[in-house]
Amino acid sequence: MSTQPIAPAALTHRVHPFHALHCDGTPVDGLADILRRRTASTPEQIAFLDERGGTTFADLDARASQVAQALLREGVLPGDRVAYIGGNAPSFLEVLNGAARIGALANPVNNRLRPDEVGAILADAEPTVVVLGAGDSGLAPAAQAVPSVRRVVTIDGAPDTAAYEAWIGAEDPVDPGYACSPHDPIVLFYTSGTTGRPKGIMLSGDNIGQALATTREEIVLTTESVAMAPIPYFHIAGLGLALAAQLSGSTLLLEQAASVEGLVDLLVRARVTHAVLVPAVLQAILNAPVARSADWSALEYVVYGAAPIPLPVIQQATEVMSCNFIQSYGLTESTGGVTLLSPADHLPDPEHVKRLTSAGRALPGISLRVVDPDTLVDVPAGMHGEILIRGGQVMLGYWRRPEETAEVLLPGGWFRTGDGGSLDQEGYLYLHDRLKDMIITGGENVFPAEVESVLTVHPAVAGVAVVGVPSQQWGESPYAVVVRTPGAELSEADLLDWARERLAHFKCPVGVSFVEALPRTASGKLLKAQLRRDLADDALLTQDPDGR
Repeated sequence: MSTQPIAPAALTHRVHPFHALHCDGTPVDGLADILRRRTASTPEQIAFLDERGGTTFADLDARASQVAQALLREGVLPGDRVAYIGGNAPSFLEVLNGAARIGALANPVNNRLRPDEVGAILADAEPTVVVLGAGDSGLAPAAQAVPSVRRVVTIDGAPDTAAYEAWIGAEDPVDPGYACSPHDPIVLFYTSGTTGRPKGIMLSGDNIGQALATTREEIVLTTESVAMAPIPYFHIAGLGLALAAQLSGSTLLLEQAASVEGLVDLLVRARVTHAVLVPAVLQAILNAPVARSADWSALEYVVYGAAPIPLPVIQQATEVMSCNFIQSYGLTESTGGVTLLSPADHLPDPEHVKRLTSAGRALPGISLRVVDPDTLVDVPAGMHGEILIRGGQVMLGYWRRPEETAEVLLPGGWFRTGDGGSLDQEGYLYLHDRLKDMIITGGENVFPAEVESVLTVHPAVAGVAVVGVPSQQWGESPYAVVVRTPGAELSEADLLDWARERLAHFKCPVGVSFVEALPRTASGKLLKAQLRRDLADDALLTQDPDGR
């Protein structure tokens, strides 16, 4: 491996030991410690609000202990996995904290996936217990088919499953008191791999604690704050805000809205002070006429990221919502955000307007480099390359995949993101073509290889490439460019129907173009950048009329 001294522009913060602190100034020891200590400090403070009203930290603490006792009754041991498949709900927080109290790994799984996709993740994670959220009991057969699963619990009380309330209701609310090492894995997230195979990402208590430390330094949450993330907690951004709220004693808003107008009403009515919004949602809010007349006086911070955002949109958002805006770039492998574009960087400043197109600078405790992806040598400021990250937030590794872990975790603690970017002389990071070709649609990650593998199986498809195209609703959507098998008849509708039968809808292409041949280099490498340029030249902006 070729290395060179790090250029001044490539390193903005050197790694230094620090950690999230409780309100009494003591360090956070692990995930379970957050709720325990918060309950001891402010037991009657409202932990979360949902359609039923407010629940105190004392009540959440008791329910988490009941979950922990129920898991012990099922024979769950430290290091075992406990899967939760569902949307944002009190039961998610109860299972997350309950699993941590016995040293088990919480395994949040995307409930928008198809049953076979869920089954593949569970088969890899091998959980002992699976909890299915409200409305997700249809995934019970997929969970029951996994040999490691001893118990499937459903909020709905579906046939052949244990009903959640009865499952925990018989248990005493006694904290087992298990003390995890902060270096042990405590959460197992899954993300699609570049080959289409889901990969488990192991995060430790220390990873989470250091991520929360940076959040607390930059985004001031107090016991007076009301925080909301209309982002699923099976994504690191959503979970990060939930844990930050617990650490700070803030109230977490779990109530959900069914429309953009409903979301605006909810944010205003609940007096939300801190919101995490993906760019597609932020843009939808700005497009809603009600946003112009809404009372945004309670809103203090909006954190956005996870996808590119047009410059006019963020300028408009700053004007309409009149609060502190923060952008952050990060990955599940980095326990969320590692850069920050501060509120000061969002202020009108013609001289520095370009900064609004950046992802900001490295957070304290994080080091960034941009290197040549082949030689791993640092590139000069302003030159494109691959983004490398180092810091206490970087994952432990991929679950049971030492070879793939070794490919991305380099000597010296550097993590290869696979994302393309550049650093300017002041350390601002600019994101460019994603080296892994990942598509981010409405905050969901879609890897083209997974979609391509499904489309290629169609007998009338001789070749296919999937790329991201702009979407008015989702920011970006998958689009397929296809070469038909000679003599075959295949329509766009036929291929889209094929995809929808085999993939989660957010992964399906929103359109298909047929070509005689896909563009390739002399060595046979597919030129996806050229395809994206060609589609952009065609002014292809999708409406996604089906709403997914």
